[in-house]
Amino acid sequence: MKKGYNKILILEIILLIFLLFNSFVFKIANTYVVTALLVPFLILMVVLTGFEKENFRNKKDVLLNIIICLLVYYFVTYLLGLFTGFIKNSYSLSFINIIKNTFPVILLIVVSELLRYEFFTKSKGSNVCFAIGYVIFVLMDVNLSVHIYDVSTYLGLTKMICLVVFPSITKNILLIFLTQKVGYSNAILYRLLTDLGTYLFPLFPDFGEYLNVLLKTILPIVIMARLNNMFNYYELRKIKTSRYNKRKLVVYTFITILLFVIVTLTSGLFTYQALTIGSGSMSPKIEKGDIVILKKVKKYELNEIKKGDVLVHNHDDKIIVHRVVEILNVNGQINFITKGDNNDTKDSWVIKEDEVIGVVKLKIKYLGMPTVALNELLNK
Repeated sequence: MKKGYNKILILEIILLIFLLFNSFVFKIANTYVVTALLVPFLILMVVLTGFEKENFRNKKDVLLNIIICLLVYYFVTYLLGLFTGFIKNSYSLSFINIIKNTFPVILLIVVSELLRYEFFTKSKGSNVCFAIGYVIFVLMDVNLSVHIYDVSTYLGLTKMICLVVFPSITKNILLIFLTQKVGYSNAILYRLLTDLGTYLFPLFPDFGEYLNVLLKTILPIVIMARLNNMFNYYELRKIKTSRYNKRKLVVYTFITILLFVIVTLTSGLFTYQALTIGSGSMSPKIEKGDIVILKKVKKYELNEIKKGDVLVHNHDDKIIVHRVVEILNVNGQINFITKGDNNDTKDSWVIKEDEVIGVVKLKIKYLGMPTVALNELLNK
């Protein structure tokens, strides 16, 4: 083993011991603590081996592919959420709390990816350094979740392996691949795009923990396979510059923006949200299979709702889209009575303030037909 590798190996072994002790003895899962543990090792790596700036080709192409893959992933999962249902984010989405929750995560991501870059670019050719470095980064994920599972029991250990270790294995394979191919910046951006959603999205598809982990385990494999094909293409054609000409770049940009809009509308992240109509109660104005874009209504905006507006509201855990026919003032509270355009009678329930979701602002005909057809097929 080369002398340069010895320095890296010693640092890796010391860090590995620290992480093992924390995983099974101290069990401190605080993000700041884990970051503070990594910083001295990053500084030592830079002092002992130096720090080389990224000088990789195809960074932009790789980033574009990652963004497209992630947008497709979010689009598909949130589309499936229309059938499985959604769960609310347990984190507060106020601006101050978002900053408090995301800052330590961003800090950890940046520090750990810089350390990964140092470990795996300076230890090329050493299988021992590579293997220990890989174990270290899997252990980092275990450290952050170790307080959740009782690894002293068979059930707790099994759950930790299935829910933490398995997705960490594929995630770290992808991140090492990115680090070696295009440097640390794309690895950082990938983690920001995948990790911060936990603190930013108000709703998540309710797949259950095991199916959710299965999807997270498969995602890095799919992305790496796509990127690997891209690099093979470069190698076979011996292309030194980006293979995307301006026309292709415009097309990919359009697709990216379109997928981003679809994901944000279905996730409920912003004021406007997309909703598929599953019945003909509002025919002929709004048909079954149409998609409506609703504007969420806050409590202080309820007085802006008028007769004739198409109201989106909760009733018996179902989302109903019917037209407002009466507005009532009950003990200072604004209540609504609605009716489907295609129904003979008014709805038999009164809609209270906390049941109002929003008002329909736009209709897109037939775009939701595949969703309706699939839902009917699954419910036969």
